[in-house]
Amino acid sequence: MPNHITKMQERIESKGIGRTILRLVFISLLVGVIMSFFDITPQSIIENFGETVVKVYEVATGWLRWMVPYILLGATVVIPIWAVLAVLKMAGRKKSD
Repeated sequence: MPNHITKMQERIESKGIGRTILRLVFISLLVGVIMSFFDITPQSIIENFGETVVKVYEVATGWLRWMVPYILLGATVVIPIWAVLAVLKMAGRKKSD
């Protein structure tokens, strides 16, 4: 019986290692695509580390400057609707209690 348990543990551990490897491959692919989008190469990271950080920061802040007005505009409709639905849901719970 102990031998059977040991084999089962080995299978579980090997599945965990396989999943970890697959996750690392997927994350590496995702990071590689993002780096390619920003025209970042491993060589440019090493040669221009400071400039790379600044470039990523500038692009990220540019996206934020673009997104925030749209988020605020949408929130003027979404937040009140959400609040009304939340109040109605709480009122429904109190009636059933």
